[in-house]
Amino acid sequence: MSTIDTLDMKIIRALQSDARKPIVKIAKETNANEATVRRRLEKLLKEGIIERFTVVLNYQKLGRVIKAFIGLRVEPAKLKAIAEHLSKHPDTHVVYRTSGDTDILTEVILEKMEDLNTFLEEELKMEGILGTTVTIVIGPYKRCPWTGL
Repeated sequence: MSTIDTLDMKIIRALQSDARKPIVKIAKETNANEATVRRRLEKLLKEGIIERFTVVLNYQKLGRVIKAFIGLRVEPAKLKAIAEHLSKHPDTHVVYRTSGDTDILTEVILEKMEDLNTFLEEELKMEGILGTTVTIVIGPYKRCPWTGL
């Protein structure tokens, strides 16, 4: 396992706010030279600390304003199949294996309430689902850094 220092964390934070930020700008912000930033970035990528650079969408501007968390109680033998099924749906953003009252927790982001209703009726009619808990996000106290919702 690799250790990271303060400079590595500064580089990571700079990229989290803008993954397209030029190395020159990162170097200036972190008070390091460009060669050092480039070398550190290569190390972070090689070691898998930074896995990839990605796009962050503004779902509200895309008209997708319904965010819901759906907890599922499932038969243990069907757990993997249900998780894989949910993972394939384009409106499913996260699927977690959980403990406690639910076995799977999934996050969906949809355009309208009717879409949530359709998702619940169509995608969750699989054999092995014993029960669901649906929590609709009303508003944020702190927004998700990836979705802005």
